[in-house]
Amino acid sequence: GFQTVTSQYPRGSQWSLYAGDTYKVTPKLSVNYGIRWDVSTPATEKFNNLSFFDPLGTNPEAGRLGSLAFAGTNWGEASFGRRHPEETWFKGVAPRLGVAYSLTNKTVLRTGYGIFYANAYYPGWNGGVSQDGFSANPTFSSSLGGLQAAFLLDQGFPQNFPKPPFIDASADNGSGSINYRPFNANRLPYAQQWNLTVEHQITSNFYVNASYVGNKGTRLLSAVAPLNALDPSLLSRGQQLFDTFSPGQASLDNVSAPYANWAGESQCTPYVAQALLPYPQYCSSLFGQNENAGSSTYHSFQVKAENRFSHGIWLLGAYTFSKLLTNTDNVQTGSLYSAHYIISPFERERNKGLSEDDVPQLLSLALTYDLPVGRGKRFMDHAGVLNKAVGGWQVSTIARFTSGTPLYFRSGTCNIPGQFAEGCIPAILPGANPWAQSKSNFDPSQPLLNVNAFENPNSFNFYAGQGPRISNLRGFGYHNEDLSLVKNTQLTEHVGIQFRAELFNVWNWHVYDCTSQCEGTLAFTNDVASPSFGMWNGQVSTPRNIQFGLKLIY
Repeated sequence: GFQTVTSQYPRGSQWSLYAGDTYKVTPKLSVNYGIRWDVSTPATEKFNNLSFFDPLGTNPEAGRLGSLAFAGTNWGEASFGRRHPEETWFKGVAPRLGVAYSLTNKTVLRTGYGIFYANAYYPGWNGGVSQDGFSANPTFSSSLGGLQAAFLLDQGFPQNFPKPPFIDASADNGSGSINYRPFNANRLPYAQQWNLTVEHQITSNFYVNASYVGNKGTRLLSAVAPLNALDPSLLSRGQQLFDTFSPGQASLDNVSAPYANWAGESQCTPYVAQALLPYPQYCSSLFGQNENAGSSTYHSFQVKAENRFSHGIWLLGAYTFSKLLTNTDNVQTGSLYSAHYIISPFERERNKGLSEDDVPQLLSLALTYDLPVGRGKRFMDHAGVLNKAVGGWQVSTIARFTSGTPLYFRSGTCNIPGQFAEGCIPAILPGANPWAQSKSNFDPSQPLLNVNAFENPNSFNFYAGQGPRISNLRGFGYHNEDLSLVKNTQLTEHVGIQFRAELFNVWNWHVYDCTSQCEGTLAFTNDVASPSFGMWNGQVSTPRNIQFGLKLIY
């Protein structure tokens, strides 16, 4: 018989092979070329104690497709055959090409193209390994209103419960936790990257670099294609979707019960909406844990200028103008207000739009100044104790200015059954002004956004709204300046000390916005059904932070 499983041993491997070379075609022209091959084997469990959803397997209890499968061949009729659900993909061939050409002795033209594969992804600490059917969680309840104990410890732990493992293709029927790893998910995510750069040296200490950089992401990690979801056209059934089957009831509202005893045995509420699902035996929407149906497109124009002045001054300025479109962002969250789990898989084309992290304009200025004091410097060029006290000081600063990230809007009032894997996204009404006040003269005690410019939350009754996943409205831009003071002191030929004083956001500027990892933490309430819609919720950029450090170098 089968043995109870007490541990799990996830396994996976990554294989890469690369070859490349640089060829000097002429004194002015160099070509760098290469090719890489990547294979990332799907996660397995050392002893095949692994189970997962098989969309093509017959569920014996339900008499329809969609079953729990067990890895390998040692589990009888419930065996899947392969050790993992994914088909191992061996076509991860990635060519690379780079060309550099000297137009003049001061001007260089560079261009390149490459394909770059990422690793296969499995969420959680268990490498995508689920062991449904290999364990049990028995519960025991007291009786007589708590006067009768569930069991007595001195009599031992009760054994009157079914013992695992349960090697049964129907073992997860009625559950919402079945592990779904799509068969095609081992086709690795990849990005195509291309660039064109012109670099010109104006003087021996001053050069300018201008670039176009593009990127196309394909098969990215996503959450846009749940398998067990209803077509939005079925919303026309209205309140019928919430009608509930009684145990043994064969049909309701002209919808047949999926199989005998479905309403009586399932942990899912036996709504009509549940009965209409492709896999009504499962409560889950079946989001693929390693689904890679996402894509992105990035274009940018980048300019950089660097100048080394005399007397120890170095200045770098950089500006980027860009646009990032995607249908997937941070898929680690799944709340109603996030950018995911919100648009029906039957309307996936609506997902493509601005990334929630899109920042079209970014300007940074960096300055470093070696103070002209101490040994080998312009002033007080002395050795000894005086040099150690006043020499070796360096001041550096960097200032950043960026556009604001896009806002997105949701409605907490959303009467749509969860079986549609869809939320409610309010659109801005035609001709309406979404701003309640100007961002240039913002009063944080008043709403920034005008709720009357959006679809009324009371309209989201079996209706999901017409808004985009991410809007083209932006929050406040971000600006910041950091300052550091460094003192390098050489004690002996091989031993030195470095002192650092660093001030982050040195001017203590505050911005009413989220500046990083903004999913679910927008600075303004984005729920049109909330009385505080459009109000600043307290999110603000980081205040001034000062830190000191001392490092021994030897």
